[in-house]
Amino acid sequence: MRFFVSAVFGLFFRKQAKNEITPMRKSIFTNTVFYWTIISILSALFLWNLVLVVGYSQFLGLLPIAIQGTILALVVKKHEYARSGIKIWAILFLIVSSSLKLVGGLFGYVAGSVTGNLESYSLSAVSILVGIAIVYYTNKTVRIDIITDEPEASYT
Repeated sequence: MRFFVSAVFGLFFRKQAKNEITPMRKSIFTNTVFYWTIISILSALFLWNLVLVVGYSQFLGLLPIAIQGTILALVVKKHEYARSGIKIWAILFLIVSSSLKLVGGLFGYVAGSVTGNLESYSLSAVSILVGIAIVYYTNKTVRIDIITDEPEASYT
């Protein structure tokens, strides 16, 4: 137990040597339009879910708030996991969930139990296309680079 505590403590509170170079991995967004588009989309969805939770007491919106807030923080900080977070979010919550909603609606329409709602189908299709575009542009314009924080030279 003592080893575990000292190992965990050492991981999080390790002191660096004075002249040690610390390499960091950062997400580099090569397209600023895409960067601000992602921030705008995530912020709009975050605010929409916040309004639903606060204004209409739909507490199921807390999960999307946590997910979108985390991804938004990763993107703004340009963290190394921002690229993976954007891709996972777009694939799961835009492409897969909208595809399941679209397929379920079409199955209901074929079975005759649900009247066709063109607006719902078109919204799902647009969400799928936006998700595909986000994944495509994330693969093309976001890269991970190693950045080193070099210590300042001492003139003593």
